[in-house]
Parts: sequence; C-alpha cells; structure tokens
Amino acid sequence: MEPTAIDHLLLKSKKPTKKDIANRYIDHYLEQYRIYVHVFNSTSERRNKANEFFLGLNAAIIGIIGYVETKALPHASMIFVLVPIAGIAICHCWYRIICAYRQLNRAKFKVIHTAERNLPLSLFETEWNILGKGKDRSKYYPLSQIEKNIPVIFILLYCVILLMNINVDYVLDFFK
Repeated sequence: MEPTAIDHLLLKSKKPTKKDIANRYIDHYLEQYRIYVHVFNSTSERRNKANEFFLGLNAAIIGIIGYVETKALPHASMIFVLVPIAGIAICHCWYRIICAYRQLNRAKFKVIHTAERNLPLSLFETEWNILGKGKDRSKYYPLSQIEKNIPVIFILLYCVILLMNINVDYVLDFFK
C-alpha cells in the first residue's frame, strides 16, 4: 500500500491544515518531554535502590564480621582477611555506579534543559539557576558528592579491619 493511501485511511475526515499539524507537533513535543522527565525520575529511583542495595550489603558484611568476632570459629583469621577484601571490591563497584548515575543524570539534565527552550516554562533550568548551577556550595551541594563518600568510608573501615587482622609475621614471610 502506498503512503498516500495510508494517509487517506488514517485521515478520512479531512486533510489536516498547517495549524492542525503544528498543534499535533506541540502536543507530541510536550508528551515526549513528559515521558522523558518520567524516565529521569525512574533513573533517580533506580539510583536510590542501588544505594539501598549496596548499603544493605555492606551492613550484612559488617554484621558477618561482628558475628565472627564474637564466636570462636575455625578459620576466623581467614574470614577477617577475605571478607574485608570482598567488601572493598563491592564498595569500589558501588562508587563506580554512583559515578555512572551522576554522568547519566548530567546528560539527562542537558537534554531536559535543551527541550525546555521550546516550552513556555523552563522549570528545571530555573531551578538550576536558583541553585547557582552547582557552583555555590551554600546554595547546593551535589548529592552525588555526598553519596560517593559512603562507599569510601566503608572502604576505610574495611582497610582498618584488614590491617588489624593481618598477621605481620605471615606478611614478612611472604616477602622473604
């Protein structure tokens, strides 16, 4: 079937005017903007869920270390070395995910700000200007900067646990 025949079937009532086409374009533009802002919010929700997952995982790891500390388990010294190493690796992944979400959100904000240039109100752009575009820490301190500190704190905690439980004699013998 030819495209003109398809158009005829779709638009049986009348041929659209330029105004009809312009109105449909605006409606379509607004709908795409609305959907994109929804996707942006969904990304933020996924980011929060990832943070909750990693925070819970680290709490469980610390719980395991605490449990092993209170019990006289065989191979406890091995657990006190391997579990913090696993915790450090997990925190490194968590840190990288936070950085990736930060980059993704920056790109999404650029798209939203660009789209708002064609809308009557630029809500996100106005909010960003009110917050000093992230340059004035008294107006806005980026959440991702705070988020990135949490896995770093856990890494430091795991390093302390690891250093407190490494047998210096074994390490010295390893390097002989």
